[in-house]
Formats: sequence, C-alpha cells, structure tokens
Amino acid sequence: MLAEDAAQQVIAQNLANANTTGYKEEIPRFASFEENLVACSDDQGATALGSLGSGSSMTGTFTDLSDGPLQNTGNNLDIALRGDAYFGVQTNQGVMYSRDGALTLSSDGVLVQAASGLPVLSSTGRPISVSGKSKSVTIEPNGNVDIDGKTEGTIGLFSITASNNPTKMGGNLISTSGIPATLDPTKSTLPPVMSGFLEGSNVNIVREMVTMIACTRAYEANAKTLQAHDETLDKAVSDVGKVS
Repeated sequence: MLAEDAAQQVIAQNLANANTTGYKEEIPRFASFEENLVACSDDQGATALGSLGSGSSMTGTFTDLSDGPLQNTGNNLDIALRGDAYFGVQTNQGVMYSRDGALTLSSDGVLVQAASGLPVLSSTGRPISVSGKSKSVTIEPNGNVDIDGKTEGTIGLFSITASNNPTKMGGNLISTSGIPATLDPTKSTLPPVMSGFLEGSNVNIVREMVTMIACTRAYEANAKTLQAHDETLDKAVSDVGKVS
C-alpha cells in the first residue's frame, strides 16, 4: 500500500507537469522485499515449507529522457532541443541544465530563460550578451546566436543521458554527476536546436490516467486483503478459543 501511494504521488507530479515546457516524465521503480524461508520444527528437526514474500516497495524513479512533441511558437528566441541535447544556465548552486527553451533578453541585454531569469551559457561557459546591439536576434540550428546577421556567441550544448544520473532540482532544471560531455552539432544526424519552437512535456496524459487507476485499484485490493486478514485474526482470538 505504501508503494502504491508513493507511485500515485509520482503520477500526480507527471500530470501536474503535462503542460510544462521540456518536462521529462518520471517512472516509478519497484522492488520486492527479501523473501523469508518458512519452516516448521519437530522432533525430526526443521522442515522447509517454502518461501514467503513480505511485500514490495518503491525504490525510486526513472526519468524518461525521450523527446517531447514540438510546439510552433514563431518566436525567434524560443528553441526546442532534440536528441540528448541540453543547454547550461548559471545558478547560485553552479551550472545546471535545462530543456526549457523559452528564452528572452534581460533588461541589460543578456540571453536568459524567460521563466527563471537565469543566464544561458555560451560554449565558452559565459553568459551571452547583446547589450548595445540592435537586438535583432536569431538562433541557428547549431546554437549560434546571430545579432543583425553576425554571430555573437554560441549556446553551449551538452549531451545528457541516463548514464549522467540526471537529478531534477526544481524550476525545470537538472543537475548531473560530473560535467556532461559537450555536444558537437556537426556530428548530429538532426539539427539539435530548432528556433521558433518549444518542446512540450513528454508525459502521455492518457497513459498516466490509466496507470493512476491501476495504482488506485491495487491500493484498494491490498487494503481489503489487510482488512480480511485482520478480521480473521479477530475471529481466531475471539471465537476459536471460546468454550461453550
């Protein structure tokens, strides 16, 4: 029951972020508790009767890093990343990574994430500034940021897979164990950056609803089993030993 309840919380989080740009679905992982050997003892010694499982638990979640659907916005500063590409942003806790490509220019002319206001880092690890320029900005498929037709910087792209142990940090940001490998756009089969688009959440709402119903029914079934077992013990204590 505790495992199903934990899974419900993960599903609820997925559904709450079904419309979050670049959100990656969390998938619950389960494992069984250790099995115990059931045995009885008599004058001849112990006799094995078999094994008895003691339930299951949710051991964590797995992040589905597959691409989400594309949403055409027509905004030159919106970008959708494809494949395993992520871009870096500077935070107070160091560099973190994101797929939320809704970008804008800050008041001082720095390219930032619209939602968080965090500066987007270039391939050299510095914020991309267009201060003093006319600010006619376009972003190319390789991540180059062109201002009035001249490249002023390149968005740093990183290859992040499950092997990097991505951890969600809130605010649509993730951290990794170590620095992920730099992604070379020239070696990608498809352009990693699509300007004028945003990547939608990869949460399948119908599938999540079906999974939620299955979890609810499994929880109820376990609750009824526990109730029946409790009633059996109550009867054994109250009636079986009663002498008429």
